[in-house]
Amino acid sequence: MLQPAFPVLEILAQLPPGGLLLTPNNRLRNRCRQVYATRQEPGSCWAPPPVESLQGWLDKLWFELQRRGWTPAMKQVLNREQRQLLWQRALDQALERELLNSQQLCRDADGALAQLLQWQLVTDIDRIDTALEPLLEQFALTLNRDQLPLIALIKAFAHQLHTHNAITPDQRDQLILRALHEGVISKLPQIDTAGFAQISPLADAIIQAAADTVNSRPSMERKAEVRKAPCQDLQDELYQAARWAAGKLDGNPHASVGIVVNNLGQCRAQVEAIFTRVLEPQYLDPRQPRYTLPFNFSAGTPLAQTPIGSGALQLLELLRDEWDYSQLRNLLFSPFWGDEDEIQLRAALFRRLQKLELRRIDGATLRYWAERVAQGLQLESPQLPRQLEKLGDWQRRWQRAPTEIWAARFSDALAALGWPGPRNPDSQEYQQLMHWESALEDLAALSAYGGSLTLTQALQQLRQIASRTPFQAQTHDGPLQILGVLEAGGLAFDHLRLVGFGQQQWPPAPAPNPLLPVQWQKHWKMPRASAERELELARELSDDLLNASTDIVISYAAEQDGVHQGLSSLFGSPAATAPIESDALRDHCTQLDGATALDRVADDRLPPLTPADCERVRGGASVLKAQALCPLNAQLRYRLGANGFMQPNIGLNPAERGNIVHQVLAEFWQQCGDVAHLQSQSEENRREQTEHAIENSLRNVRKKHTHLPAGFWAMEQQRLRRLLEQWLQLEANRPAFAVEKIEWEQQVEIGGLQFNLRLDRLDQLASGEQLVIDYKTGTPSIRDWLGERIREPQLPLYALFQPSARAIAFGQVRNGDCKWSGCGELEQPIDGVKAVADTQKDSPYATWDELIQHWQHGLQLLADEFRNGVANLTFDRPADNDSELWPLNRWPEREQQAE
Repeated sequence: MLQPAFPVLEILAQLPPGGLLLTPNNRLRNRCRQVYATRQEPGSCWAPPPVESLQGWLDKLWFELQRRGWTPAMKQVLNREQRQLLWQRALDQALERELLNSQQLCRDADGALAQLLQWQLVTDIDRIDTALEPLLEQFALTLNRDQLPLIALIKAFAHQLHTHNAITPDQRDQLILRALHEGVISKLPQIDTAGFAQISPLADAIIQAAADTVNSRPSMERKAEVRKAPCQDLQDELYQAARWAAGKLDGNPHASVGIVVNNLGQCRAQVEAIFTRVLEPQYLDPRQPRYTLPFNFSAGTPLAQTPIGSGALQLLELLRDEWDYSQLRNLLFSPFWGDEDEIQLRAALFRRLQKLELRRIDGATLRYWAERVAQGLQLESPQLPRQLEKLGDWQRRWQRAPTEIWAARFSDALAALGWPGPRNPDSQEYQQLMHWESALEDLAALSAYGGSLTLTQALQQLRQIASRTPFQAQTHDGPLQILGVLEAGGLAFDHLRLVGFGQQQWPPAPAPNPLLPVQWQKHWKMPRASAERELELARELSDDLLNASTDIVISYAAEQDGVHQGLSSLFGSPAATAPIESDALRDHCTQLDGATALDRVADDRLPPLTPADCERVRGGASVLKAQALCPLNAQLRYRLGANGFMQPNIGLNPAERGNIVHQVLAEFWQQCGDVAHLQSQSEENRREQTEHAIENSLRNVRKKHTHLPAGFWAMEQQRLRRLLEQWLQLEANRPAFAVEKIEWEQQVEIGGLQFNLRLDRLDQLASGEQLVIDYKTGTPSIRDWLGERIREPQLPLYALFQPSARAIAFGQVRNGDCKWSGCGELEQPIDGVKAVADTQKDSPYATWDELIQHWQHGLQLLADEFRNGVANLTFDRPADNDSELWPLNRWPEREQQAE
């Protein structure tokens, strides 16, 4: 059983009647009571021992003063959120804050006032300037109090306190000290303190005034065997600590084992994950019912980070009227609302919203598509559309209100969504539900101080409350304790391991309050004031930790932030211990690796397409292109539907810009028709036709991106106008031609597959020949037509089904780089369209007919591969293996295995 580091039974036995033993925290108080309880006769009646934590004792004294009706105590003690609201009002009155982080400034001001009161530099905040003036003079600081904005801020805050008849916790402690001096509270005969590493002057004065005799009880001295354990990084430290603890518990399941982690609050999730993996590997099995882990943490998880708390806060975001895709994903796939039958509806809705490729989804769009998708799935009485409609109605009607009204509204909104879901909560979730109700009560308690808040402000307050509300699952007392440095004070262990005590982490770096003069903080040794003060405190804590067990291992990361480091010098130079490389799960994995090798069978084919699938293949020429680049990725994308979506941009994405260019050129040539008309147009007539084409092409895009300002569209029109002028200049210098077809849809068949193609443009030349054109806003290469696997099959596929076509060409429409890039056999050459024999050095194709035969054979091969399910993961260039499909084709694992 875990014991206090001091002789608690001996101390309690020596206390006179009415005496008291004070501890720094509730954990140590409870431990003292447990030790006392184990020594009592079974079945006997006995009174709890006189042991209290400092904060619990002060709370009882304050309650006693209020119970007696002592006039100065008839005030409300504010919690953190209530003080933050009053500080915000004080800031609005006292300072200009256009360039300030007001929330952080209010927190710093609250901390500064607490230090002034706890160090008894100020006893009456109404006279803050009078109290601080001699301090400024003492340290030769400026006497101009206007240059110390904290004074004005505290004065405004004091006015807010008087208005609400409220005080801070530190003012409460001052009143307790005053009551003790005035005899309102009777003195105790004796107070013993144990386990304290630091105590403020105000708290020490209260203890001294509360008893005739005050004794500080030191910890019992233990001669420890200390060893050090250098590790690679924090993760290695934690794995070593978990394996070390498992070994100790295997040797003696009843031994008390302590793991003290420096900065535990910042890495608690990582600590829990690693200790779970080592000590409770079966917990990782998704089929395993969740249970409380058999080790105790001194640091709880913020309620906002628990499943219930996080889920509730996410669902309340539905009361807003705009979301991005990541928010909607978390909302729609949350397990804490609605029926399980509607998961299909939510998944289909999210998929449909992704196809819109909007930067943000507004409430009207979400509700519209929820109704449409539900109708398409033909669901009976779907809940989701009605739920969203109700929340949308509330969102429109709910305006500013006090926090107590918002607390009720939030409860109604969650109830309308069926939160926390249809299944019964387990033990931990039930405890989290109780904490959530307490958080809503705390929100309602802000009504007197927050005034009327908007939805955004109320949600922010609730999130802050949930973030500072710790959740600690109720557990049975176990032999393994994982604690922070301060929480470990006053405890003794059979085995103790310290984690994270390298030179750069211990002592911690100072962080003085920015609103108090540093000279004051250093002189009175306020928290985090200076390196000297942190060294002094760290030395005391280190001595306590070294005296907490007879078996101690201290670990540290050999490298921190890229800098080599050793063990903190506060622990001396202990001998090194060997690293522990094995644990149950790792041994199991090693055993599996060493088992009989399995035969590997390459499975690079999917089932062939059925005749019905071949009749209409979605994707057009893009299917053949994907098959040429990487067969497996083509099968994944076009047969299994592994389609990604363009990431929404602030403006237009590249695909949208390319489509606009296509539409502008199509609009223009539908009106113009041929090069003769283009050449005969006046400059004014051409400008009017260009403007008309641009305006028509942008009309639908404007409807999709209504959030973009008018200035953006003016710039886009200017860009298109400049681009079109450059392209038409290139077109005007061509030999005579007429535009035969624009955006022409055609159904073709090759290799047993039927495709629907859309031809950008087909030109009829004066010689009777035809030129097939595909616009590109990138930088295409005709070499992709000439290889064994045709990497750009679109134009070759068009050419096969245009008997009169004698050339194909990319129309590269790029600002400052407009040109033709193609090949063929034309009587009248076009600049950029090469003869077939000149397409490459030592070209194997001398004539257009030979090139057509190559395309016929190559495209037939690709179509046969796709139809027969060829799906090997091969590609010529790394860029051809789309990283978006790596979770399915598992290329990184294959590459790692090959190495």
